[in-house]
Amino acid sequence: MTIGDLMTAIIAKVTPDVSLVTVVAMMRDKKCSCVLVVVDDYPKGIITEREIVRVFATVVERKDMPELTVGEVMTVDPVCVQQDVFLYDALILARSRKLRHLLVVNEDGKLVGLVTHTDMVNAYVQLVERQSRLEFENQQLHLLSNEDALMKIGNRRAMEVELAFTEASAKRYNKSYGIALIDVDLFKRYNDCYGHQQGDEALKALANIIKAAMRDTDRVYRYGGEEILLLMSETSGADALRVAERIRRAVESAQWPHQQSPYNTLTISIGVSVGQQDPWQDLIDRADGALYRAKADGRNTVILDEPN
Repeated sequence: MTIGDLMTAIIAKVTPDVSLVTVVAMMRDKKCSCVLVVVDDYPKGIITEREIVRVFATVVERKDMPELTVGEVMTVDPVCVQQDVFLYDALILARSRKLRHLLVVNEDGKLVGLVTHTDMVNAYVQLVERQSRLEFENQQLHLLSNEDALMKIGNRRAMEVELAFTEASAKRYNKSYGIALIDVDLFKRYNDCYGHQQGDEALKALANIIKAAMRDTDRVYRYGGEEILLLMSETSGADALRVAERIRRAVESAQWPHQQSPYNTLTISIGVSVGQQDPWQDLIDRADGALYRAKADGRNTVILDEPN
């Protein structure tokens, strides 16, 4: 924000030869705290309440009312700022010089407005409050953003929150839960062959296929890159294996072309693990081990980790 955005129109201005009595009456009638003194629109001085009080004190001491003009009482050479000066800079200037008023001039040096110290402080406080509010709102939006922008499934943060909740619930009610780690086979070769934009389209299609094939109670998240995590609450090993196999077949049946794959179509490998009292981090490690074995076994397959 610049001073030009903040300044107010000039309410009262006079020439130096105007009588002080006229100025006092003007300040009273217009309810303004100052009167600007100009010659041909160039600032020459300023009359504020402070000057009026000083003159009044002199009158009381002398017990007479001198015929004074504005030019005899005004503060000469008032501090002026151009209208493109930033608010913060003007505020520093006003505070360092203990000024209550700043005159605003254009490029030619002619008076175009006035800004008070109170105006500047209020505006600055509003800016700070607005900035704080925006930062808070951005933080809240970030916290509330639980969806991966590309795949339109849960993101990593949402996944961890849900995993912690599911683990606690499983321990509390003695019910098992399962995790499936899904990875696109030879996805780097796919990107190299078709380009990253087409790779993104493939990931979006994959997410839609998984959402259509999973159960209503399951939750799906982007684990990282082309890896996807499927969280299955209250499930047995056999049920988890069935769900994973249904997803694998659905992806294979979609016949998404992949020339660099031995299957000539996009396929996935899945590692599954199930536990009850197990921390979710351990289940992910076990599912990751099962996924590694599925890759080693030729890909396009599902392996259930069998706990010892």
